This record gives sequence, structure tokens and C-alpha cells, in this order.
Amino acid sequence: MVKGLLSKTIVFGMFILYAEQLLSGDYATTGVLFADKPNAALYWRALTQVANNQKEAALSTVGLIRAGKSASEQPSHCAEPTSPFDGLLDEFFIAKMSRYPQSLTKLGLFEAIGITEHNAYLNNISRRSLFDALAINNDMLATLEQYPLDELSADQKNAHAVFCWQTRQAVMGEQFLMHEYFISQMWSPITDLTALFTQAHPLNNSQDVAYYLARLKCIPQVLQQAIERFEWQTDNNIKLPQFALQKVIAMLQQFLPQPVTEHIFYKRLASRLEILAIDGKEDLLAQAAAVLQHVVYPGYEAMLAALVRLQDQLTTNDGVWALPDGDEYYAYTLANHTTTDLTPEEICELGLREVTKIHQQMRGLLARLNFRSKDKSAIALFREFAQAPEFYYANDEQGRQQCLDQYGVIMERCRKELYPLFDRKPRASVQMVATPKHEEEGRALAYYMRPSMDGSRPGMFFVNLRDMAEAPTYGMETLAVHEAEPGHHFQLSIEQEMAMHILRKITGSYTAYVEGWALYVEKLAYEEGFYSSPAAQLGHLQDELLRAARLVVDTGIHHRRWTREQAIDYMLQNTGCHPNEIVTEVERYFVMPGQACAYKIGQLKILELRQRLKDALGDQFDIRQFHNLVLELGACPLAMLEEAVDKYIQQVSPRRCGPMRSSYHLASGKGLMAYMSSCR
Repeated sequence: MVKGLLSKTIVFGMFILYAEQLLSGDYATTGVLFADKPNAALYWRALTQVANNQKEAALSTVGLIRAGKSASEQPSHCAEPTSPFDGLLDEFFIAKMSRYPQSLTKLGLFEAIGITEHNAYLNNISRRSLFDALAINNDMLATLEQYPLDELSADQKNAHAVFCWQTRQAVMGEQFLMHEYFISQMWSPITDLTALFTQAHPLNNSQDVAYYLARLKCIPQVLQQAIERFEWQTDNNIKLPQFALQKVIAMLQQFLPQPVTEHIFYKRLASRLEILAIDGKEDLLAQAAAVLQHVVYPGYEAMLAALVRLQDQLTTNDGVWALPDGDEYYAYTLANHTTTDLTPEEICELGLREVTKIHQQMRGLLARLNFRSKDKSAIALFREFAQAPEFYYANDEQGRQQCLDQYGVIMERCRKELYPLFDRKPRASVQMVATPKHEEEGRALAYYMRPSMDGSRPGMFFVNLRDMAEAPTYGMETLAVHEAEPGHHFQLSIEQEMAMHILRKITGSYTAYVEGWALYVEKLAYEEGFYSSPAAQLGHLQDELLRAARLVVDTGIHHRRWTREQAIDYMLQNTGCHPNEIVTEVERYFVMPGQACAYKIGQLKILELRQRLKDALGDQFDIRQFHNLVLELGACPLAMLEEAVDKYIQQVSPRRCGPMRSSYHLASGKGLMAYMSSCR
């Protein structure tokens, strides 16, 4: 009965959007994939089947697709989901993924059963697409709120709670639907397309190559949609900071001038064609060069011209307080990223306390290295320590390769020394690569991309080597732990490999959980003596200090109305980071409001819950069980993680701990503040 609540809306929307595409001639980006096919339902049935580990049923469905059969011709036992609630989640999964062919490519699920047609399309990123997504969330929330919970298993109740929180947040944010800076130096259609064409798009046969060329031809339409959205935002006083637009323009200028045969899209295709056993390779490369020269480059040039034209309208570097309803928008973004109701002032005060605490820890460690002075701050002493030339590789290609090689050594140590702290390890491997050259300027010093679900692509740990002065050796160990193993790669890959519904694995970033985990394992490595020298221990403390300072600076920019220069000055005085890194960090906070606050808040909550479990279980405490509990729950709001830990304590030691208090309700941070007060 509940299963059908979404279907009419979704099916009607599919064909309305397809009709609009027919009238407009817009075939490059897609509203709903496969809507032009008479057996479209079979495609989505096959996807949900393989996503739910029903590969034989999925292959049977693919057989019907290839034979031109309809959905009604498949045996009913192959078509039905395992439960009505799972069927509802399947529908929501389809409603989301049918609009995002690039996400489908990254998942790799369709490819695992031989379906690849979606790889000819790019996402529709028009303003209309945002309202379509909002409508889906509205429908889903209405359905979830009336779903009978007594019909659900424990895992399904978890999924229900996660999706209620997620869709409710999306619906609450309707008035801010156009507020997000979707073009910036941190992320944009430019970087999204680069990741797709250089990493995610499969190139294993002639059909893959044909779809690669088809996708290249789609680029101008995507960029035109981006221009129209950006123009709308600018006209409605949702203005990107001036410095951010300048960096996007510089990125585009670096992206364009080279000969097409030197372009990264061409070179990736050429390198794959060298090893593929297909005919007509020279002709395919000639086609790619022609498409790049006459279709792709003009698309990027049009975007560059539009951004240069709009540059004069962007004259300030304000936080989001300057946007329409800016204070309310910032509160909304903080709640989204931290999954708490902490106010900007509470977060700022928490950050100030953490900064002071870490300064004291650094001063003690520096004293052991003979850097001590009552007249100098901890950061002044740290800067003296950090000047030693042995901490830096040469700023040339040889130095960059030496850095990458050393990261390989560190990651092997992670596997040897930190793996014993975990029962569950990911099946997927992780690969380390340098950040693409044209993206180095605006990107962070490191970041991670999860593996494809079909196992064809490993997790990717990207290292930004634009300036080796920003990559001191004392910070490499903590960075590898955070981004790769057992940080992001463990959490995201294990979640992807879990037997939970696919929808939980692909929607909702829950920054406080995801980044809190990565920062937690940095601290875990510190506690376990993983860092190989006092210098590496200082590197960890400096990274932790950066996350604490973010609480101060992010709220300073968007709540206390700091200027860019004030924010940079605070970071210079309090973090010891390289000035170039500080500029990148501060400019990131301007265009991603609230996101940077989630790291430290998530870490502190996980540490609090670990201590609670230790106190309850005493000698029975096993850190591997705690890690299982966190990782197997999957990304979720922090309150839900807390509830899971409390329930676990009740189950394993009910007499010892008695009834558990709930230290904070859903989307509340007051318990965290109480915990921090007790730690002072």
C-alpha cells in the first residue's frame, strides 16, 4: 500500500520532463534517463536488483531488455522487493538516480550488469533541476512521516530515521534553494567534469569510447546551464565573493590554452586506446581532437567570457550574512553540516577553548625539542621548528615524486600498525594520485574520492603538490591517516560494502559523522603511538589545531562578519600553517559556510561516546567493538550515533550502567557542550 505513494508522481514527472526535452531538442543533459524507452521500468528494476545484491535477477532483467520485452513479462518473484519499505526506498533511489547519469557512472552498478547507455549523458544542472529534486524530497518526507514504524526491522528503523532527518532538512531549506555557491574555486561543474572524464568514465571497449565522445559533446550545454544559474544568482544578490570568481576565471584560463592533444581529456583517452584491442584508434583520436577543438573549447570559452563579464558586479568578499536572509541561511548550513542545534556563538566559544588547549599541548612537545620561551607564543615557537630544511622536499618534479613515494611507505605502515585496531577492513583498495594541475590552485592539500561499487575503480587519495613548501614531511602521516586508512577510505568503503540499502550509501553527506570519523582516527593514531617522531606528533597537533581554529574562523566570517583579511590574520597567528595554505583554507570557508565546523564537532562527539562506553564497560571495553559500532551504523546525524551507543551499552551491560540518559535530542548539541565543559 505504501509502496505506491511515490510512483504516480515519479512516473508522471518522468514523461513530462521527457516531453519537454523533445520540444526543446535538449538531448545532451537529461531530466530522466531511459524515459524514451518503452521498457524503461526494466532498466530501473535491474538497477535496484543489482544494488540489492540480486545479481542473477538483475541479469535476467537485462536479458528481457535486450530481447525487447516489457516489465510485465518478468516472473513476479524476480520483480518484487524484499519488503514494502525496501520497495519505497527503491522508488526513492530511482527518483534520485534517474536524474544523475554522472553519479550512476561513479557507482558502477549498471556497468556490472552490462548496461552502459547512461554513460552518454551528463547531469542536468539547470535551476529547474533543483525544484525537481525538492519535489522528490517533499513526496518522500510525506510518505515517511506516515509510515507505520511497527512494521520495520531495527535496520529499517535506522534507515527511516536517517531519511526523515535528511528529507526534512531539504524541505526546510526550500527558501535557500538557490543560495549555495555552486560555482567556486572549491567545486563547480568544471571540477565535476574533470573528475568524470579523467577518473570515473569507463574506457574498456569501443562502446565506452563512443559514449566518452558523446559526453564531450554535451559539455557546452552543461556549462550554459551553469552560466544561467550563476547569472540568476548574481541578479538576485546571491553574489560569490570577488576572490572566488577570480580563482575560477584563472582555473578556466589555465584549462584552455594548451593544444587539444595535450588536454587531459584527450590524453586520458589516448592512454586507454593504447591498451585497448579495438579498431580505428587513430580515427577515434581525431574525432576526440575535433570535438575538443570545435565543441568543448568553445563551451569553456563561453563560460569564461560570461564570468569575466559578471566580474564587475562582484565587488566584495563578504560572508553569507550579506546574502538575502543570510543569518538564517548560515544557521541552516550549520545545522546541516554539524547535525546539531549549536548556535554560531556556542561553536565559536568551543573553538576558542580547543585552540587554547592544543596550543598548550604543542608548547609541551616543542619544549621536548628544545624550542621554549616564555616570551613567545606556541605558534611562534612552532614556526621556528618548522623552518628546518629537512622537513621539505625540493619544489621540483623529483621532490614531488619523492613525496608521493613516502606517502606509499606511510600507507603501508598504516596497514601494518593500525589495522589491528579494527575488525572490519574495506575490501576495496586505495590509490594515491596527485591533484590535476589545473585544479591545484583552489583545491585543499588533500582529499578523497570513494571507490566505484562494482570494484572497477579503487578509492582515490589526492595529494596537492602545487608547492612543496605547503607539504612538510611532519604533516604527512596524519594526513594519510585522515584521507586514506583508516580514515575516509575505511569509513566510506566499508559503508559502501555494507548490506544496507543502497540509498543510505549514496545520499546525505553527514559531514560531522564523515569528517568527525577521519579526525577521530587521527587522534587514535596519536594515542596509539603511530606517529614516528616528535615532529610527526606536532604535525598531528597542528592539523587538529587547524580544525579547532575553523570553528572560530567560519563563525567569524559568517556570523561575526569578519573580513577575509581578519580571518587570514587569525589563522596566521593561531595555526602555524603555511600562508598559502591559510589563504586556501579561509577562502574555502567563505564559499562552503558551516562545512568546516563539522570536523571538530564530529570528532569530539565520537571521543565522548567512546569514553562513555569505556566508563560503562570497564575491563570489558574493546576498541574494535566500538569501531564496529560506529562504522556499521553508517553515516548519520550525531544524535543517532549517540542513541546507537547508548542502546549497545544497555544490551551488553544493563546492570552495570542502569538506564541511559539521553544527553541530547535529535539535532541538538547541548550534550556535547556539557561534555566539553567536563573536559576543561
